[in-house]
Amino acid sequence: MLLKDFITKEYPVLKSFDTGGYALSMMDELKVQHLPLVDDGVYESLLSEKDLQAMPDPSAPVAGQTLFVPGIAEEGHLHEAIARMSRYRLTLLPAVDKEGKYAGVITRERLVDAVAEGCNAEAPGSVVMLEMWPQDYVLSDIARIIEANNAHLLNLLHSIERDTGRLRITVKIDLADATPVIRSFERFDYTVLCHFMEKGMADDVLLQRMDELLYYMNM
Repeated sequence: MLLKDFITKEYPVLKSFDTGGYALSMMDELKVQHLPLVDDGVYESLLSEKDLQAMPDPSAPVAGQTLFVPGIAEEGHLHEAIARMSRYRLTLLPAVDKEGKYAGVITRERLVDAVAEGCNAEAPGSVVMLEMWPQDYVLSDIARIIEANNAHLLNLLHSIERDTGRLRITVKIDLADATPVIRSFERFDYTVLCHFMEKGMADDVLLQRMDELLYYMNM
């Protein structure tokens, strides 16, 4: 997923002659904590609300107030943008073209939309969370178990638990009732931490089987 598909120019830019007070009023109106400083189409720096509030004279120009210049190429990838916005806690990230010209910004809202699209967040299905040691993680084995139950892997995320060092794997599959897949994971000694399915799907199946068992026991 290339960033150029998620860049917007809807946010105004600041000029070197704009005052700190003006910049702060723009941030307040737009509900952001950062705005890019752009002169002659060139991205110069990223001004933050915190830096502007520290200006001794709010009526002074914003030029030279900061040398903080986080940015990203418009041909970059979504992962790189997420990493930078998370590292610097940015509300928006400026993007530049191949000539270094300002191309627009990536906002947190657009990043959320992009991640949701990439994760198939709105696709119907179920989510299953597994836990294992990192050395036991084999993607092909997980995919094979899922596909053996006539399901498809829509998305996979993983993270390391800092306290235990264990790996947590979250998979989304295209089954409304993931019970067969969960049972298969357990049969192959995977630790299933939790699962999220369409409400009542698994419970209804279990209740039906319990009712059938009780019926035969009372005959």
